[in-house]
Amino acid sequence: MGISISSFHSSLALVFSFSPLQTHLPKQYCLDDQRSCLLQLQHDLYYAPNFTFTSKFELWDPNTDCCSWEGVTCDDAIGHVIGLDLSYKNLSWTFHSVFDLHHLQRLNLAGNKFNTTLLSYGFDELPNLTHLNLSSSCFHGQNPMEISYLTRLVSLDLSYQDATLRLEKPSFKT
Repeated sequence: MGISISSFHSSLALVFSFSPLQTHLPKQYCLDDQRSCLLQLQHDLYYAPNFTFTSKFELWDPNTDCCSWEGVTCDDAIGHVIGLDLSYKNLSWTFHSVFDLHHLQRLNLAGNKFNTTLLSYGFDELPNLTHLNLSSSCFHGQNPMEISYLTRLVSLDLSYQDATLRLEKPSFKT
């Protein structure tokens, strides 16, 4: 039995291949103000094993998108820095520029050598903070009242400080 050309054409089906539609917007890049804060932070920090300042902290390449930098997490929609993990980098000096990252939700500075009090820092400038880890970072003195203003905080780790970190005013009751 043979197939005629006319019946072959009538049974011919067109096959289309569709790729799935994009269901989300393309990834945004780090905003200029966020990049500036992170570069200032990098400028202010030193690599300091054994409390000896050996070199500037230069983990990030300023010629690349800061959302791709090690330890930096950005929200995909806008480009705000929402996470910063600089844990166990043997860092010291100051991290004041972190408090200009107002959209920050997670901050991990554990395992560093800050050897300072927390009173001079502006934790109240981080209203979106949900996770704060300052363990093993050589903080001492009184915990700042501003930590009590972090109403979204679900995790706070201040453990294993080399010196005494006190919680007197404010107390847990406050």
